[in-house]
Amino acid sequence: MHTRPTTVRPRALAAAALALLLPLATACSSDASGSADGDRVVLRVGELGAAPITQEIFAHLGLDQDLPYDIEWKQFVNAGPEYVEAAGVGAVDVGVTADTPLIFADAAGAGLQAVVVIGVVDPLENSNNAIVVPEDSDIESLEDLKGARVAFQEGTIMQYHVIKALESVGLTLDDIEPVNLPTVDGPTALAGGDVDALATLLIYWAQVEGQGARAIATGAGHIAGNSFISARTEALEDPATAAAIEDLIGRYAELEEWQAENPQEWAEFYADLTGLPVEVVRAGEDRADEVVGPITAEVIAAQQDQSDVYFEVGVLQERQDVTAQFDPRFNGLFGAPTDLAELTGD
Repeated sequence: MHTRPTTVRPRALAAAALALLLPLATACSSDASGSADGDRVVLRVGELGAAPITQEIFAHLGLDQDLPYDIEWKQFVNAGPEYVEAAGVGAVDVGVTADTPLIFADAAGAGLQAVVVIGVVDPLENSNNAIVVPEDSDIESLEDLKGARVAFQEGTIMQYHVIKALESVGLTLDDIEPVNLPTVDGPTALAGGDVDALATLLIYWAQVEGQGARAIATGAGHIAGNSFISARTEALEDPATAAAIEDLIGRYAELEEWQAENPQEWAEFYADLTGLPVEVVRAGEDRADEVVGPITAEVIAAQQDQSDVYFEVGVLQERQDVTAQFDPRFNGLFGAPTDLAELTGD
């Protein structure tokens, strides 16, 4: 992510708060609360994707040094669904995901809550999502998608993007031929002519663009494009583990700030770990600046809209009140209200 984070309270202060809270931690299994080894907290941090990017960049920048707790990294190759499943059985404490997994974590009773937002700066103009078509396609606009085979992975931000984009021109999913396809398989299907259009994002967008595909629409003006640092409710209820999560937020903010200030070094680092061309990484990372910030009423409203859409198309069996998906206790790091009722007006 190419981000320009809001300034947060120095992590040294969070570490000091953690030191005060450590005596309150109970000695219990890390499988239950993230606390282990007596008073020493073990924070299980999830990373989505095949490559341990965050773990490696933490080490590269020294963000894993002088920790007043221990980090146990958990890699989730199958991304959001695997992370949600692990949270549901108490196997991970905190991680970064897109907004969509929180909706399905709530539906599954996994006990995950968003505590920090990583949001696109000016989502009316910028986005990391796109609907793309082959270079020689006759499709020039969203209206031209009528009757087309459009690929996206169901239950993801890509499906939501397609629905909202079609809605903007008076179309629905009934007007296209939806093709449910894992995100990683999208570029191959598009290149092979198996689909007419593809909803994609980030590095996958950059990959197909490098193969000649062109975007007929981005997510700008259609979807918020938020990501979250989310944590297990049980981990947040343990004072020492919650303090460790607060400290981790500060370290994530430092990482994001370094990325924003060193885009070429970041791209080279990412490319070295993944084997992707540097220019593809830069294209994928430079679409939209992002900001690390607090839970807001606007963030909650955007999440509610997305959840409602999944209910209306039958992906969710029950309508949700998404306020349960948020815990704004760390909003004070950004000078924002920490009371959920104050944010929602309840």
